[in-house]
Amino acid sequence: MLRHKLFTKEQSPSPEVLSGDKNIPPYRAAVDTGGTFTDICLLREDTGEIFISKVPSTPSDPARAVLDGLARATAAAGLEPAGLRMLLHGTTVATNALLEGKGAPVALLVTRGFKDILLIGRQNRPALYDFWAVKPRPLVPRRLTFEVTERILASGQVYIPLDEGEVEAIVEEIRRAGVFSIAVSFLHSYANPRHEERVREIIARVYPHARVTISSDILPEFREYERTSTTVINALVQPRIAGYVARLKEGLKDITGPEGQSKRQPGLFIMQSSGGMLTADQAIRESARTVLSGPAGGVLAGLLLARQTGRPNVITADMGGTSMDICLIKGEQLRHTTEGTIGGYPLSLPMLDIHTIGAGGGSIGWVDGGGALRVGPASAGADPGPACYGLGGTEPTVTDANLVLGRINPSRSLNPGLSLQPQLARQYLEEKIARPLRLSIEEAAAGMIRVVNAAMARAMRVVSVQRGHDPRDFTLVAFGGAGPLHAVELARELNIPYVLIPRYPGVTSALGMLHADVRRDYVRTVLLPLSDAGPENLMGFYAPLEEKGRRELEQEGFSPSGIIISRQADLRYRGQSYTLTLPVPAGQLAAEDLAILRRSFHLLHRQEYGFCREEAPLEVVNLRVVALGSLPRPPVSTPGKKKGSRAAPEPLEERPVYFDDRFLSTPVYRRRDLNPDMSLKGPAVIEQSDTTTLVWPGTSVRVDQWGNLILHVGGS
Repeated sequence: MLRHKLFTKEQSPSPEVLSGDKNIPPYRAAVDTGGTFTDICLLREDTGEIFISKVPSTPSDPARAVLDGLARATAAAGLEPAGLRMLLHGTTVATNALLEGKGAPVALLVTRGFKDILLIGRQNRPALYDFWAVKPRPLVPRRLTFEVTERILASGQVYIPLDEGEVEAIVEEIRRAGVFSIAVSFLHSYANPRHEERVREIIARVYPHARVTISSDILPEFREYERTSTTVINALVQPRIAGYVARLKEGLKDITGPEGQSKRQPGLFIMQSSGGMLTADQAIRESARTVLSGPAGGVLAGLLLARQTGRPNVITADMGGTSMDICLIKGEQLRHTTEGTIGGYPLSLPMLDIHTIGAGGGSIGWVDGGGALRVGPASAGADPGPACYGLGGTEPTVTDANLVLGRINPSRSLNPGLSLQPQLARQYLEEKIARPLRLSIEEAAAGMIRVVNAAMARAMRVVSVQRGHDPRDFTLVAFGGAGPLHAVELARELNIPYVLIPRYPGVTSALGMLHADVRRDYVRTVLLPLSDAGPENLMGFYAPLEEKGRRELEQEGFSPSGIIISRQADLRYRGQSYTLTLPVPAGQLAAEDLAILRRSFHLLHRQEYGFCREEAPLEVVNLRVVALGSLPRPPVSTPGKKKGSRAAPEPLEERPVYFDDRFLSTPVYRRRDLNPDMSLKGPAVIEQSDTTTLVWPGTSVRVDQWGNLILHVGGS
């Protein structure tokens, strides 16, 4: 197994000690599990020091890499395990369970007459002009979908009472089948959850070992197909998440040791798709909220950098070993959606609007049946990894191509016992790509880079150009282990003038988690004409949602002063099938607030779709409340400024690097030698422990006061 351990340390101004024994330095940890590497960040709360580490992921048991990596990073940083105050974690467990079809078997209870709801779905085609397009297989087979005699109207009125005897018989059948995860999604339960709640009580009595997810808890919104799909996804991943969280909790006890147990266990928080944290218990109950857990931390880091550097418009590009996650941030505002999908299945929970493609350092290059060069979406992952790792991989990857082109240091050591092996990269590039296409090895490698860059550029256009945004107004924030190698080429392709490379690109997603708050989302479907929605009426709808948010966060230990409540509303033109979400002011609402809401909807509709109909009546579909529990803010460290010239230091070496179909002698710099205000011009290679930044000819670089690299793609 690859043992790749990266470790750096930076000093920042010292805040006060937040808590704990003064003799044991307090610290928090953030861990991001990826398909290839697991990234670990430790932050000392008394000094602001940051320690970073990367270890190979363990796909068969992701918790093993998390716990082993955390223990090693703690020891390397010279910290006491008992000083760990909290673990903030982004995980791929739920995502992998869905995409790999390894979730728990699920039984589904629906209103009589709706047995085929998952089979029918919507009329949307997966690909509009593809005659052979096939919808994904339903997550619950028809034999495990059970009809229940009951009916509630859209008004919330009970039309047909619940047949409790029938429910008991169905639950007995499910128990005999050995299925222990049950989803319940009845028609119009968002308006009246009484029947679903009663079914949960019956299941608890008849089959107490079963896990139950009811749609009125997980997604109390109208649209029965999306609500049912989301409920089933939660039921499918819940057992996996529950087991995973239990292993993490037990492992934390082993890491912190008896002294840690004698005081208190560190808090465990799981990143959710919306960019907020879940407590461990909530993550178990509402596991579907963790499906896009991993990429969210990188977006939070992008938002922090946007605010810190005065660049309000950024496009984040997180290129790791398996995938690239892209998100657009405009005006320092995160964009959320409730119309997400995972593996083709609707997931209508609030999530950051992240576009993901299968393009990473481990993406495999191959030649298709028509003789065209392709890259991805298959990845070599952590095991066996790229061919150059020498761990049994026989497929050429993007990492192998970059190594052959001189962009990655061929003498780089992955750990004391394992170094990169360029000869293996060349061997399999020649065998699988160059020879079939009658190219030189270097041409084959350059071709792979062009293909994967084209795929990433297309994905970046999806979140920018196709949504009415001009990339020239944005800064590209590139991170992940592979992102800085490809950033300049992507910026050139989209005419983005500036690229920002954070201080620790390889672990930026984990660092972003350090700035997350605990978040809870609440929603109520109202389907009310805006003209009839007076201020007092809306206040009456919002009040119970806000009270629930405050109550639940206070039960988690947050003080009233640490709770932030915000409102949103989903609006549409009457007769439309889609909505737009807008903020609603806090406090007492007035008629002027509703007039501003109406005007804001027209402006947003014009921005999103190119037109608006100001004379058309509006409808309020859903009312939303977001409750944030503020976690202690970590200090933002800055590198110490050293006296001396603003010119770049002498390079470590020069080596040939491939640019535009030829090798150029290129200076190589260590990033830790580049102090704030220093600048240099390309071509150049900037190496650090967790990534390599490639600076193309004609590109200038300067180091800002926070230690970020700012690349001016058009030259200085």
